[in-house]
Amino acid sequence: MGLFKELALLPLAPVRGTAWIAEQLAEEAERELYDENRIKRELLQLELDEEEGRIGARERDQKERDLLERLQVSRQRATDEGERLDAAVEAAEMEDSEVIDRG
Repeated sequence: MGLFKELALLPLAPVRGTAWIAEQLAEEAERELYDENRIKRELLQLELDEEEGRIGARERDQKERDLLERLQVSRQRATDEGERLDAAVEAAEMEDSEVIDRG
């Protein structure tokens, strides 16, 4: 049955491949957008740009607010990811202990 399904879906392979590539690009863009080190570098660059007169105080304030908001989201995502990882590790440990208890 699996072979028939794959043969039937073969004409859609280019679409599935394109969708996969688009998904990978979106994930990478999101990683870059919320990369804490990148955000910190952008904050430093803002300060330099204002000191050198390339941007005004208002523009800096707006961009700084946006960057600090991204930083907050980045840290929340890291916390959420850590919690999911902790839960997965705990579940795996419970499975291991159940296997050992049965053995």
